[in-house]
Amino acid sequence: MRQNWWKWGDPNEIKHLSDYPKLRDMVEERWKTKLREDFFPPKKISIPPIPEKKKDLIKDIFASIHPKKISFSADDRLSVALGKSYLDVIRIFNGNAFAVPDVVLKPTSHEEIQTILTKASESNVHLIPFGGGTNVVGALTISETNSKPTAICTIDLRNYKRSISIDEEHLTATFEAGILGPELEKILNNKGYTLGHFPQSFEYSTLGGWIVTRSAGQESTYYGKIEDIVERIKVATPSGTLESNPFSHDASGINILSLFVGSEGTLGVVTEITVKIKKLPKNYRWVIALFPTFRNGNNYLKALAQSGVKPSVVRLSDANETNLFSKMSSSEEQEPNLFNNLKKEAQKFILQWKNLTEPCVCILRFPQGDFSVSSQLILAKDLVSKHDGMVAPNTIGDKWADSRFKLPYLRDTLVEHSIYIDTMETLVHWKDTMKLHQALNRELSKSVAFNKQKGIFLAHISHIYPNAACMYFTLITPMQKGREIEQWQEIKNIATNTIINNNGSVSHHHSVGADHQRWYKLFSDNLALEVLVSIKNKLDPKGIMNPGKLFS
Repeated sequence: MRQNWWKWGDPNEIKHLSDYPKLRDMVEERWKTKLREDFFPPKKISIPPIPEKKKDLIKDIFASIHPKKISFSADDRLSVALGKSYLDVIRIFNGNAFAVPDVVLKPTSHEEIQTILTKASESNVHLIPFGGGTNVVGALTISETNSKPTAICTIDLRNYKRSISIDEEHLTATFEAGILGPELEKILNNKGYTLGHFPQSFEYSTLGGWIVTRSAGQESTYYGKIEDIVERIKVATPSGTLESNPFSHDASGINILSLFVGSEGTLGVVTEITVKIKKLPKNYRWVIALFPTFRNGNNYLKALAQSGVKPSVVRLSDANETNLFSKMSSSEEQEPNLFNNLKKEAQKFILQWKNLTEPCVCILRFPQGDFSVSSQLILAKDLVSKHDGMVAPNTIGDKWADSRFKLPYLRDTLVEHSIYIDTMETLVHWKDTMKLHQALNRELSKSVAFNKQKGIFLAHISHIYPNAACMYFTLITPMQKGREIEQWQEIKNIATNTIINNNGSVSHHHSVGADHQRWYKLFSDNLALEVLVSIKNKLDPKGIMNPGKLFS
């Protein structure tokens, strides 16, 4: 199912607030308001037509590309103009002005992509590569630049998605960059393999997009981030085509592969990708735990990571997030009966006895293959009690797995009801995790934009390493009508400054885009930036590739 251009995902999967009565009741009580039941559509956005003279000029520049792969359609141009960030959604709903490309090109081969880049460089046409369109930090936004381009073109890669080969002897597979996550995984699953890369955007994001944004999947603690999975790439640049070494672990000098991981389309277009694949797990084993505090759970995960235990899924929610998720059962799951009431009372008694009145839930999932993971499960469970936790039923993990890709739908539903909701994430050393959690909660509770202490602050740890953890924050508060963008910027500034001031990275897996660029430049080594700019000038001498991002 193709994405709705202005909302997330499959229209048949959209949720309404009436589907979450406990969540709605909690929000209404906290904010002393009544949320309306109806939706409101985005304001009509009018796209300026392209003058015929400009169309003819663009057609002449790309004369070797088949006319059916060149679109001036308003719908096509609009559909690739933005990503899926909160700011993007607000611009759409409020009808705010934003730039759209003059033309959309839809190549289906590396040769066509190389031709587009070569011709664009010769004619000063700015290019924005577009994969699944799921970026949430403004990487697809058309930025203002000092130069006046002949035209602005988006390269839509969604038709460039073939499976090229699967090498079962060496456990690698090669794909074209525009293949979507489900398409890629289905091809591998049919042969008994998996890539193991499942970002929350999995259903609508592409392999090429994962690479250029340095993506992490929900199971990357075991399978690795995308830079650990990719073995070789082929890239079209304005200066020509290049390929990385055939091995990612050789010692044959500097491997240029790493230059393009996280490059966000600023150096060229990654076209063909060889990835490492693994055999499909035979089944999965869960360890679910409840901890009395977020600190207890944090220390548990640190001990787990440093002991060498490697679950695929890791998720530790703080007390606020645990409480909110407990209110997200659907209306049909909440029918009262005597058995359920008795069970709830028993659970409440046990939690009080274990000092778990405001628990933090931790979800671990272990892939079971040809070898047993029993020793890891035993250690993981033993460590729970050593950190004052309690092992909980596996049904919590099953429920998470059933809804793992559905939360983005709720974001759009809340926006439609005038509720601000945005996410931030960072990689931070273990010594700073709790300090950052407390500092961000404290700073936001002072902010009028966040509705002070009435704002909802949620946090979880989602990826773990021996030295660090990825912390992920969700912020929810009433929209300030008429100043939605200013409110977003104020909250974004507080959150990002607090993250940076507490030794967190600009991003762990969302990338830099337009939204993080000023912090990326401010906290990057100056000499390192000069080296990267030199590479940019060599590969893209006219500065046509995704202008305004990273190297502006």
